[in-house]
Amino acid sequence: MTTPPTLEEQLVAFYTADCDESGRLARQKNWLEFVRTRKLLRARLPTAPAKILDVAGGTGVHAAWLAAEGYEVELIDIVPEHVASAQALSRSLDTAFTARVGDARSLEAGDASVDACLLLGALYHLPEAADRSAALAEAARVTRPGGLVCASAISRYAWPLYGLRDGSLSPERAATIAETLTTGRDAPVGLLPGAFSHRPGDLADELRGAGLTEVEVSGIEGPGWVLFTPDLPEDRADGLLEAGLRAARLCDGHADMAVMSAHLLACGRR
Repeated sequence: MTTPPTLEEQLVAFYTADCDESGRLARQKNWLEFVRTRKLLRARLPTAPAKILDVAGGTGVHAAWLAAEGYEVELIDIVPEHVASAQALSRSLDTAFTARVGDARSLEAGDASVDACLLLGALYHLPEAADRSAALAEAARVTRPGGLVCASAISRYAWPLYGLRDGSLSPERAATIAETLTTGRDAPVGLLPGAFSHRPGDLADELRGAGLTEVEVSGIEGPGWVLFTPDLPEDRADGLLEAGLRAARLCDGHADMAVMSAHLLACGRR
C-alpha cells in the first residue's frame, strides 16, 4: 500500500512542477497584490537597517525590495527550488539577502533575534489550527519585544468573487465554494494544495493567541482585484492598477471592507 504524500511533500511538488512562484506577482492580474503589500509593509515596518525574517518568502520577491531599502533580510522557505531561486536573485542584487530552507512551524532563529517577522504565505498552506498556531508562536518567539509580526492570509469571502472574475461559478463550483466558506479548507478555485482561508476576525484572534498585541487586519487589494482578469489586455493594466490602488486606499481604516480583498494582512506587536 502506497503511503500518501505529506502536506510538505505536496507543497514541494506543487511549487516545483506546477506553479511558477517567481513569476506570480509579476503577472498583470497580481500587480495590485504586490504593490499594496509593499505599501502596507512600508507604513508599518521599523526603519532600516532593522533585521527582518521573511518566513515562507518564496523566491525572494519581497526580500529583494526590502534588502534594496537597507534592511537586513533572511528568507526561509520549505521549497528547496524557491530557496535556490532566491539565492540566485540575491547574487544579482546590489544589496544581498540570505536564504535557506526552513519550516515556519520550527524556526532556527534565536529568541528575540529579529526586529520584524513576515509570514506572507505560510498560513495559506496550514489547514490545521495547531500548525498555524505553531507558526505564529514561532514568529512571535523570534521577534524582539516591541517588534512586529505581519502575516498574510487568503480572504475566505473572496472565493465567490474569484469564480465570478474567472467565469467559473458553475453550480458545481458554487457548491465547493459554499463548503470552503464554512470550513476555510481547500481552494475551490484553483489547485493550491492544503489551502486554508481566513475570516478577518479569526485571523486577528490567531495573532492574539500567539501573544501579539495591537493587532490590526487590513485588506490588501481592496475590491479592485476582480478587474484583473486572466485575459486582461496589457494596455489596460496600468490604468486599472491606479484605479485599484485608489479604491484600496478608500477602504483603508474601514475594517468591514477587508473582506472585499483577495488577501488579508494582519500585523501585531510582540
